[in-house]
Amino acid sequence: MFSRGGSTILLWALASAAAIAQAPPPSGFPGVAPEGPPQQILSFTADAESIRAGMPVTLRWAAVNAYSLRIEPAVGTVATRGTHTVFPQAATSYTLTITGSAGTTTETITIDVVGGDASGSASGQSGAAADPESIPRLSDGTPDLSGVYLGGRDIGMAGDVRLVPGGEDFRVPQNDEDLGQGAQCLPPGVPAATMVPYPLQIVHKPDVVVILYEAYNLFRIIPIGVDHPEYVDPTWMGNSVARWEGDTLVVDVVGFNDRTRVAGYRHTEEMRVVERYRRSGLGVIEYEASVEDPNVFAEPVRYKGDLVLHPEWQIGEYICAENNKSYSELFEE
Repeated sequence: MFSRGGSTILLWALASAAAIAQAPPPSGFPGVAPEGPPQQILSFTADAESIRAGMPVTLRWAAVNAYSLRIEPAVGTVATRGTHTVFPQAATSYTLTITGSAGTTTETITIDVVGGDASGSASGQSGAAADPESIPRLSDGTPDLSGVYLGGRDIGMAGDVRLVPGGEDFRVPQNDEDLGQGAQCLPPGVPAATMVPYPLQIVHKPDVVVILYEAYNLFRIIPIGVDHPEYVDPTWMGNSVARWEGDTLVVDVVGFNDRTRVAGYRHTEEMRVVERYRRSGLGVIEYEASVEDPNVFAEPVRYKGDLVLHPEWQIGEYICAENNKSYSELFEE
């Protein structure tokens, strides 16, 4: 996990905090996570500074501690290190922009073109300009959501929590040393699994979406265009089915047990979650989740944010031993 911008210990603590509440619970907890190391562009070069019009030139780059990276024009979202061949028809300046915990860093290189047309444009392919932001689609025409994404940093509550009479009884008391369900290696539920600072991978076929979560080794198999079974056993992650509304995949989730938490509250088995996934560009999926429980919440608890594509990542192995213990009291003076 170090290559993703932080130590395993820090990410585990953040994951535990997210699993506790799926949103900031009582004031002051879990607080603001410490910043990771600042983003840095290690190199950004081209294998030639001057070429003839239409000739190829290869851009090379490397960066660390970046959440997202883009090269403009004509390239788009890129991995933390790599190469890309372009065919500029005129003098073109390429800018690498990376975003990390310390903000945004940019670096620009210019390729001079001999005999180029001043009105020409940079192109990622010879003969025609590529559209780096075109949304990939499946054979049935629906947007292809496949990819490895990170959502934990960007997804949060969109509005206040409003309770039904008696809903305050479901509030989970918090102590400063409480690390929540994450410390017990218990699944965080939906939508919390999307909010932990570990990547997830979406595998998308015309009739099914599979979401693989690195954290806790969780997965969801979501059939498209079917109804929930008549009888659903209560589970940590619920039973999911999906449908398309235009270019938005709507996932309906029912059949939860009552052991996860939402915004600092317990819930009942009547909880229902509706998620929306919309791939608004090559590098991002707009994500929304609405959580309902008529026994606790007077109106849905809403979450909103982006899942950011990381084409350079693969989800890794996650090992968690149940019933972890804190031995901090043994070291108190």
